Amino acid sequence: MDRFFLERIARNGNLCFILDYDGTLTPIANQPSQARLKPRVRALLKDLAGMPGVKVAIMSGRSLNDLERSVGVKGLDYVGNHGLERKIQGLLEIDPFAVQLRQSISKLSDKLKWALKDMPGVLVEDKTYSVSVHYRNVAPQNISKVRRIFQKTWHDFQVKVSFRVRPGKKVWEVRPVYGCSDKGKAIGSLLRSMPTAQRKGLRMIYIGDDRTDEDAFAVLRRSDASFYVGSGVRTRAQHKLRSPKEVFDLLKQIREIRKGVRSRCA
Repeated sequence: MDRFFLERIARNGNLCFILDYDGTLTPIANQPSQARLKPRVRALLKDLAGMPGVKVAIMSGRSLNDLERSVGVKGLDYVGNHGLERKIQGLLEIDPFAVQLRQSISKLSDKLKWALKDMPGVLVEDKTYSVSVHYRNVAPQNISKVRRIFQKTWHDFQVKVSFRVRPGKKVWEVRPVYGCSDKGKAIGSLLRSMPTAQRKGLRMIYIGDDRTDEDAFAVLRRSDASFYVGSGVRTRAQHKLRSPKEVFDLLKQIREIRKGVRSRCA
């Protein structure tokens, strides 16, 4: 990454890092529970969040409890379920539409688990306010059958008008249509939670690796910086990084530059 570009980011007086988890801070794992944050990444996030003029938010499709537990750094903002669950500045907020529909999500989750119980490798993840069907571990010859079963179950879901299906990396996600149900809307919630003075001169740095992050890339301003992690896809992000290791290197360089600037000004 160009040093001059990093200098411009690091020298900004008011920065907000918004970071995805799976595929961004950690490599994609066969099972969500296997995607563990390395100690050096956790330490880096803690360092960044402790710097004056820096805010760090983790934004993920994981449930809020799962996300907080997986990252394990106090003082960060956490946005789970693509925005349906938020803990910003320590205050918990759950989207009211999601609360109203959680029983429907539970019923759909049960139906999907039953319909797919004989398909090896499928993981149906009930996240209370959304449900994900992971097929990363399904044998290639069985994926079309899994898709047909999923589509049939979805077609028979009586209240599907209140939900939408969003594809991701080897996953189908079912979320409410209304409310803060995507990462673009979640950025709006994050901004509204900030005091007016904190929003002044704010520059957001968003890093993500999946289709769900495109919603966020689409709402960022020109003055912000967006990074897609991966290759071979079209994206609305301004820049690309190849792997979580490059994400770590980028954040580390920004931290070191910012530290150097502060030490010279001291």
